Parts: sequence; structure tokens; C-alpha cells
Amino acid sequence: MRKLGEILLERGYASVGELHTALEASHRHRGRLGSQLLRLGFLTEKQLLEALSEQTGCPPIPREFLRVAPAEVRRLLKPADAWRLLAVPFGIAQHRLQVAMVNPTDRAALEEIRGLTGMTVEAFVATETSVAAAVKALATEQSPVRKVKDDSAREVVVPSSNEEWAGLWTGKMPSGKQLLRSREDWSGKLATSIRYATYPALAPIIDPSSVSGPGYLDSEEYERALLEATSRDEIGNAILGFSARYLSRLCLFSIYKDRVHGWMAYGMGPVLEDVQCFEVDLAKPSLFSVLYQTGTHHIGPLPPGENNASIGACLGETMPENILLLPIRVKGRIVVFLLGDIPGQSLVSVPVQEIEAAAVAAGIALEMMILKKKISKSLAG
Repeated sequence: MRKLGEILLERGYASVGELHTALEASHRHRGRLGSQLLRLGFLTEKQLLEALSEQTGCPPIPREFLRVAPAEVRRLLKPADAWRLLAVPFGIAQHRLQVAMVNPTDRAALEEIRGLTGMTVEAFVATETSVAAAVKALATEQSPVRKVKDDSAREVVVPSSNEEWAGLWTGKMPSGKQLLRSREDWSGKLATSIRYATYPALAPIIDPSSVSGPGYLDSEEYERALLEATSRDEIGNAILGFSARYLSRLCLFSIYKDRVHGWMAYGMGPVLEDVQCFEVDLAKPSLFSVLYQTGTHHIGPLPPGENNASIGACLGETMPENILLLPIRVKGRIVVFLLGDIPGQSLVSVPVQEIEAAAVAAGIALEMMILKKKISKSLAG
């Protein structure tokens, strides 16, 4: 698995300082490294697409192609499904549906798109910003509006779909140059002109005090999140939020057709693009294959081996000294692995039993979600 940062450095598209600044921003916002590089003005979309294509092995698709894609093709996925999967159909070639995806290596998502559209899917990689813009446009096209009168008798157009409100509350992202402005520029009041960066001599970012940290979930919040979850990603975010109370770097891996795939990441270390490009066959020797066969968890150092080293690399540049790797089951079958560590520390004080209990609850939530989908399909059919 090649890391996105390595590819960008090799191509000369970004400097070490720019990468570290964007990494800091992506960890704080739990976002993608590539999206932060674009937002900060360190990278062009063309450069990012080329790097993502090399990393994923999928052909790139620029946003211009998504803008002019036939409406009948784009509508093959409902806006809600497109948002959830971060995927937009844009063409049909040789009876294959061409789909722009933020994570084109997600085999489960590809299978779901095939089930929703009834077509074989050909995945293309696209930037998060271009896919989001295309999905917003699709939601706007498919959302009927109703006209109402306000107190001043002015005619107001109100979206009739809840999907529209997300766009209304999203402000315009500032450019990279705007982000480097001083505190005085931002506040409009007298202030000391200070620029902030988390590492010396790196490109400045906005005042760290204005950036919210990760949101941890206590037991009650975790239970509520699982009960209200309507997608696997919401369940994944919940177990990560709960486990982050005890572990500082976390990854989730899903199992699909006897292969382990990187799924989600959390904390100051993992790069989401790199995690999602991770893949290993369960038939090959690794800690995943051992735990899959034994059904147990592992806490301690990573065993030697190339595949195990790549597992540790998912947690970030600093290789873990000790890890916790435990399975999440649905109907007794392991479907997800949770990986976590605390860099430079032992995991002796980590309450493994609490995390295991949370993993059991997450498995039940996944099973309930699957059953609900089966009921919906049965009633619709």
C-alpha cells in the first residue's frame, strides 16, 4: 500500500511542511488529507486526482465530467444513497455503470451500488469536493420545492427535502491565502498579528483554539448512537467515538469475500486515504488471519511479518509498540476488526472488556440494520 503523502512528495506536488499542516487539519476535522490540501491551497484538483489514481489503481474522473453527465445516469442512485456512499454515476459503457467514488476500493460499497442499480459497476476515483458538489446538484434537481409567504409578503422557496438543509448550513470554504491571515484580519478587532502552526517552520493554519477536537462518546451516548444509526458508517463512527476514550489512534477494517479492507480511521495519526487503500487476503499469514480463525483478540506487540507491518503502518508514521486488535461479529461471524494503540505507551490500563462489550453492541446494531433492510426489500417486493 503506497501512502498518499509519499506519492505527493515523489511527484513534487507538495512539500513536507504542507503535508504536515494538512495532516494536522485532517486529524482535527476527522477529514481526508487530500481535501485539506485542496482547502489550504497547497494542491490543485488535477494533482490530487493523479496521486489518488496512482494510490488506488483506479482511473481518475475530473469534476467537469460529473457536471455534464446525463441526468438519467446520475439519477440511477438516489441522493440519500449517493451521499452515504459518496458515489455518483456518470456514464454507461459496454453495459457497465461508470461511477465516480471517493473510495473506489470499498468492495462492499461497489456491491451495494450494483444491487441498487442492477448493473455491473466500474469504479473511478474522484475528489471528495467534486463528488459532494455533484451529489448536492443531484439532490437539488430531484427535490421539489414549495412556495410560501413570509410576514413581509415576499415569496420564499423552501426545500421540501431534509437533504437540502445540509447545504444551506455549509459556509463557503476560505482559500489557502485567506487561512493564512492574522487573527486581526479574522476578528476585525485589535489583536496581535499571530500566525499559528503546530510544528515549527510549517505553513500557518487557523487559530487552534477555534478548531474542535474529537468527540468522544460515553456509554449512554454510544447506546443512543447505535439505536439511531441507519448506516454501517454511523455504526463505525460510534464504535470509534467510544473507543477513542481509551485509545488515541484507531482504525476499522471490514471483511468482504475473505479479504480485509481498510474502512475508517480516528485520531492523530491514521490517514484515511491510506487506511482505505489497505487490503490483505485472509488466506495469507497475518494477525488478521490468526484472529479470524481463533475468534480471540490480541493485545501486545505486533508479530513480525510484512503483512503485520502494513497493519501497523495504518496507524500512522510512528509504528505502534503495542496494539489492541479485536473482532466485531454479526451472528457469530467476524465482519469487522477494530485496531487501536497509544503511541509510546503500554496498553495494560486499557479496559479491554469494556471495548469488547461495545464491539458486541456494534455487532448487534449491524445485524439489526441488515434485518431492517431485508424487511424493507421484502415489503417493497
